[in-house]
Amino acid sequence: MTSKLSKKSIGSTVLMGLATITLSLGIYAPDAKATQSEPVAHLKEVERINHKLDQLTDKANAELKKGIDKVVVQEPINVQGDKLELSMNVEDISTKAVQQKKYKAKVTNTTPVFGFAHEVSGKFTYEKGKLVSNSYDAYLTGTFYSKSHKTKQHKLDPSVWEIRSRGTFKALKYTPVEHSSRVDVGLYGSGDYRVLKAKIN
Repeated sequence: MTSKLSKKSIGSTVLMGLATITLSLGIYAPDAKATQSEPVAHLKEVERINHKLDQLTDKANAELKKGIDKVVVQEPINVQGDKLELSMNVEDISTKAVQQKKYKAKVTNTTPVFGFAHEVSGKFTYEKGKLVSNSYDAYLTGTFYSKSHKTKQHKLDPSVWEIRSRGTFKALKYTPVEHSSRVDVGLYGSGDYRVLKAKIN
């Protein structure tokens, strides 16, 4: 079950649109008998995965920009079958009175036992090329980790807002593993949204 860690709300809560983004990936997690060379291998694996994740994000955002309402892109990362997957679902049910969309971006490490996830979600209203209001939540999950995050909204100008979220996962026992995550979402007065960054380190 996903636990809610924080919520900030601004303005309207009327749902007039839907946008969902999910990022899933498997990465290496060292065990209690990790050797000195394994952290180096881990860093290289994370770098490779985040590079693939950047490519998937670009592909999915390009499809979304074309007006496609259901996008699924994926990339295998090893012979065991682990993969990176980015899916987007958009349902625009705006009325003449209110223009509003709901969004969700989630990055997940699907490694068995040591998996974790970082999600940012919310909804925003827009009108005449400008953003009117936005609400957002951040959720972190992972059985074997203590979790914390910092999530803030940045209003760059009346038509461009960004939600920037940073997460930290510290293993509770067995191994001194610590991961950090990043999920940034861009909201636009045109009614568009994009995943700007999705990272795991």
